[in-house]
Amino acid sequence: MEKDQIVKLLMDSIRELFITDCLLMNKDYDINERAVVQKLATYIGKRVSDYHVDVEYNRMRDYYGPEQIGNITPKKIAFMNTDHKTIIKNVNPDIIVHKRDQEENLIAIEIKLAWKNGKKEYDFLKINQYMAELRYQFGVYIELAEKEEDCKIEFGPFL
Repeated sequence: MEKDQIVKLLMDSIRELFITDCLLMNKDYDINERAVVQKLATYIGKRVSDYHVDVEYNRMRDYYGPEQIGNITPKKIAFMNTDHKTIIKNVNPDIIVHKRDQEENLIAIEIKLAWKNGKKEYDFLKINQYMAELRYQFGVYIELAEKEEDCKIEFGPFL
């Protein structure tokens, strides 16, 4: 898929979220982010037939070569901490579009609700690492707001 197709996929899915589940997008309702993420993943999944769409999926295979399948392990990425030491951290992207048990990772998505958005920079860092280390073709940050027109879709890598 190309970037313009991904943008359309995400915009159409967000539109369906607002049409079908607008109550979840009401700040005063104070819904947990995971509930919104699950609904959005459902709408993305309706639009991609060649891929799996999973919420907080945390497994991958260690591949030892083109014909050998390795062990199933937690998804991990390396971060540099403030002491400039590398730390390895298990990760669960909010939504991924991929082919399970294969090395075909299309989109890693991090989502924040605009009224609960306190860690945008950390999400940017995670997206960069998903793309670099886990080879996602696209890393996307989505900020959902109370009004559809105020939602943001940003593509990594982020500087």
